[in-house]
Amino acid sequence: MTKIEKSLVAEIDGRYYIIDEKTEKTEDFNILSMNIINPVYEVIRIINGIPLFMEDHYQRLINSSMALGIQLEYTQEYILRQIDSLLKLNEKNNCNVKIIIYSTESARDDSAQRFVCYISKSYYPDIETVRKGVPVSLIKLEREKPNVKILNDQYRQKVSSKIEEDGVFEVLLVNSDGKITEGSKSNVFFVKGEKVFTAPDSYVLKGITRKYILDSCRSAGVEVIEELVDVNSLENFDGVFLSGTSIKVLPVSRIDNMIFKSGTCPTIVAIRDEFDRLLEKYIQEHRQK
Repeated sequence: MTKIEKSLVAEIDGRYYIIDEKTEKTEDFNILSMNIINPVYEVIRIINGIPLFMEDHYQRLINSSMALGIQLEYTQEYILRQIDSLLKLNEKNNCNVKIIIYSTESARDDSAQRFVCYISKSYYPDIETVRKGVPVSLIKLEREKPNVKILNDQYRQKVSSKIEEDGVFEVLLVNSDGKITEGSKSNVFFVKGEKVFTAPDSYVLKGITRKYILDSCRSAGVEVIEELVDVNSLENFDGVFLSGTSIKVLPVSRIDNMIFKSGTCPTIVAIRDEFDRLLEKYIQEHRQK
C-alpha cells in the first residue's frame, strides 16, 4: 500500500465507494495499488442531498487537469450521477464527498482516466468552537502550484507533522518573503475594522468557499483588500478566520502565541451570517430543480 493510499484509507468513510461506476466495499479500498499519474481531486460538501457549488468544483477539475496537460474526460452530469449513487448506497444526505480522477502506469492508453468517489470523513465545527475560535501556527512552506488541487504526499506529511507537533487545528503557510499565503487546507482572512485582507489569487488555491465568502464580504459592506500579510504585522489585526468546505467561516483564537478575539469580532460575525444566508439560498434554488 502506497503512502498516498494509506492517507486516503484513513479519511474514507461510509460502507461503499464507487470506482468507474462499480460499487466496492470501503474495507476493500485498494484503488492505488498501482502507481498513479496526474491525480486531481475535489471535496464537495453535501447539505440535504445537494452538492454545494458543483459548477465551481467541476470547473476547477477542468482547470487542474489543464494545468497538468490533460483534458478531463468526465462531464459534470456524469459526476453528479455518481455522487447521487454514492449517497444512496451509503444512505447519506449530509456529508463530504471526495472525487479523485487519475491515470495509472499500467493503463494501455496513457490518456485513459479513472474515476473514484467516496464519502470522506469531515469535521463540522459546533457553535461553541466557532465562538471560541481555533488555534493555528505558522510553517515556512510554499505550494509549488498553488492554483492546482493535486495529491501531494510530501506536502501532506510536512503539514500533518507540524499540526501534531504544535497541537493546533491548522497551519498557515509562510513564503520566503515572510508573507502568509494560505492555510494548508484552507484559505485565511485577516480583519481590521470593516476591512478584510486576503492573499491575491495567484498565491493560493482559489477555494470555492473563499469565492463565495468574498461575495458575502461585499454583500455585508466589508471592503476586501487582496494583498499578502506579513507575519510581523499580525498584531495590527482585530481578528482572523479560516474558510473551507467543511468549516465555512471559522474564527482563529491564536496564531502561535498571539491571541485574537475573532469569535466575537463583529465583522467576522457579519460575514459568517451573510455566508449562511447565501448557502441557504443556493440549497433552496437547487432543491427546486
